[in-house]
Order: sequence, then structure tokens, then C-alpha cells
Amino acid sequence: MTSLPLLEYVLLDTTTVGHLTKQGEHTHIYDGALEGRKAAISFQVDAELLSSGYGPSRQMRLDLLRAGLLYLPHSRATNRWYARVSNVRKALRRGRGGGRDAGDADMWIIATALEHGLALVAHDRHQILLAVETGVRVFTNIRDLRYLNSLPVRSDS
Repeated sequence: MTSLPLLEYVLLDTTTVGHLTKQGEHTHIYDGALEGRKAAISFQVDAELLSSGYGPSRQMRLDLLRAGLLYLPHSRATNRWYARVSNVRKALRRGRGGGRDAGDADMWIIATALEHGLALVAHDRHQILLAVETGVRVFTNIRDLRYLNSLPVRSDS
């Protein structure tokens, strides 16, 4: 584990970053989840964002947002966490549990959250369900998964 503060940082998934770069129904909620916190992205999210193909104005908003994010690189420890997440997904697939359909990219993001002890702000159903199964604290604005939210968010904004 690194020495990153547990409550000061949260890890963003790719879809959440996408919501933060446009004006939509989820933007305000995810902005609220970040209030008073610093945000990080994993190497996996960074790679996905580099291939986003956004138009010029949205790309500019993405570049501004990325400039303020902590980048968490891949490490050998990430590989060990990934193996643990993979084993949980295998068990879920045998039992038909939620999170069994999370993809490899989702597992790298979850592994990064576990490696650094960070809560995950996510907007990907399969990723969220697998993250919860591995013990990651999650905040989401997906309507039927909001009950999983473990981050306090200001309600007066």
C-alpha cells in the first residue's frame, strides 16, 4: 500500500470522467462527490481517455480536468491486486453473482483502487458490482445502485 490518504483522494472511472467533461444529468452529482476531495485516475483510465476521440471543446475540458488529477501508474503490486479481483470475478461467474460481467479494464481500475485504498467514483454497473464484492467503497449515480453509495455528498449544492 502507498501512503496516500484514504479520505482525501477518490479514484475516478472512465465514464465518470466523461460525465465531468460535459453538461448532463450526472455531472452535478459527480461534481458533488468530488467536493472537498482530490481525484485520481489509474493508468487504465488514462489510456482510455487518450483514445476518447472527443471534439475540440470537450477535449479542452478533459485536458483541464486531467491536469488536476493524480495519475496512478501500473506497478507489480497492481498485478497482484488484479489477480485477486480476477479470482473474485471467477467465483461470481460460477455463482452467477453481480459483477461477473465486469471486463478486464474494469478489473484494472478496481485493482488500482484496492492497491491504494481509495474509494471509487464509478458509472459502470458491472464494474461497481465487482468493486463492491472486492470490498471497494463506491459512489455512483446509477439510479438502482445508489444504495451502495458510501461517500458523503453535499446535498445543498
